[in-house]
Amino acid sequence: MMRTCLAIMALVLSAPAAAQLANDPMANNAAGLAPAGDTASQVAFAYADRDEDLTISWEEYRNRAMRLFGHVDANNDSILQIAELQALAGPSAPKPEHDIDSGTFNAAMRKLFDTGDKNRDGALTPAEWHDTVRPSRAF
Repeated sequence: MMRTCLAIMALVLSAPAAAQLANDPMANNAAGLAPAGDTASQVAFAYADRDEDLTISWEEYRNRAMRLFGHVDANNDSILQIAELQALAGPSAPKPEHDIDSGTFNAAMRKLFDTGDKNRDGALTPAEWHDTVRPSRAF
């Protein structure tokens, strides 16, 4: 389940999605200040850092994840169905094993956040963010 949720985050944070976020008026300018990671990671960090304090709280992380969930959930039924996941991943990607409801997705995101918060301060730094949204084990 966690791997599936990681794959969803990876797909949404792909280059086309990052390009869309770069043009999003709700994204702030923290990408220029976030030193860790690639451009897509920095743009996603800036988009999630709503209070522009250069850390991502659990609330900011959850809100970002649920916005992404909403973009993938084409029929707005709070379930990422196999067809929606396949549409996101493309025809050459492996077929997802099952649907993912919003509660399961949220629980997986909480676990991912807690795992990424290496110093246990309740927030992700730019480096922790990069390692969390772009973990090497997921790619």
